Amino acid sequence: MLEKMLFPTDLSESNLKILEYIDDLEMVGVKEVGVLYVINLSKLSDVSGGIDVDAYIEEETKKAEKGIEKIKELIKNKGLAVNVIRPFPVGDPVAEILNYSKDYDFIAMNSRGASAFKKILLGSVSEGVLRASKKPVYIFKFDSRVDYPMGNLFGKILVPFDFSEHARIALDYAVYVAKKVGSELHLLHVVEPECNGDLNKLVEDLSKEGLKVSVHVQSGVPHKIILRKQEELGATTIFMGSRGVGVVRALLLGSTSDSVIRHSRVPVFVCKLPEVEM
Repeated sequence: MLEKMLFPTDLSESNLKILEYIDDLEMVGVKEVGVLYVINLSKLSDVSGGIDVDAYIEEETKKAEKGIEKIKELIKNKGLAVNVIRPFPVGDPVAEILNYSKDYDFIAMNSRGASAFKKILLGSVSEGVLRASKKPVYIFKFDSRVDYPMGNLFGKILVPFDFSEHARIALDYAVYVAKKVGSELHLLHVVEPECNGDLNKLVEDLSKEGLKVSVHVQSGVPHKIILRKQEELGATTIFMGSRGVGVVRALLLGSTSDSVIRHSRVPVFVCKLPEVEM
């Protein structure tokens, strides 16, 4: 279910911090890591005057090789298979990540959490991947207020649950992980008028599977409740579904998953219905 992880890298410090969790990821079943470095041609649009594209690609390739080899050795030393995607793809990072993700179970990447409106409107690589990916995306955002790594990444899993199909898929992944490593599973239901479902029955069924499950029911603005509950519980990660609302609507109205990802201090595992077309 989570055996093959795609790790897109720009070799930045924040991106490489994800590898500090490699032991935790191996514990939940990761056996192979695909390392993807994309030579980003969109950077050239900001350069005035002529530029030798071939020379640029050659220079970027040489710069990347040293860093990629270090990543490869680190992963191999942990006993995992590693597949460095070569030659390095050239083009738009979002498109290339989505293309190569077809052969993997999920994508692990970082977000710099840019909050300026202009940057949000233009979108970042992680936002672009989140909106278009049909595979789960595990977003790591390294916050100066939190010490990383935080011990067991999957020690306490918070699952916002509204009985939607998106939430059920996120719960399936959380249950899979919890069974692997004995995580505490915390279900958070934010009361909404249109919601119908039996939380007690759900918790009873999960408890019968030997899981340590707690349920929390609160009312309020969903993303604010989720973020507050993460801090109260000391949850080490959040698993949640996303309805994949369009870029403009998400920016103007906001969506729960977008808001949680932007402000969460812990990694957020985001998944959608397989058949959702973006």
